[in-house]
Amino acid sequence: MHRTACVAALLLAGFSSVANAQVDCARIPQGPERTDCYLGLSQLHRAQSDLAAARAHAQSDAAWYRAITGVALPKPKPRRRE
Repeated sequence: MHRTACVAALLLAGFSSVANAQVDCARIPQGPERTDCYLGLSQLHRAQSDLAAARAHAQSDAAWYRAITGVALPKPKPRRRE
């Protein structure tokens, strides 16, 4: 049960629009739960880093496209859910 709560807290902490909470794995007693907390934080930070890198790459690609063609990239059409 404690592991599920820790994972849920990590997921909520990753979505700043949902919650703005700080996860402190040091407060969890030593053991598998604390290890899981640190592993979860590591995965969260890696995902945030990957997202930031992807955004930067997309901005770089758009800048190159503008520099070469002189026009901005066409905006993607919103996807409709059916």
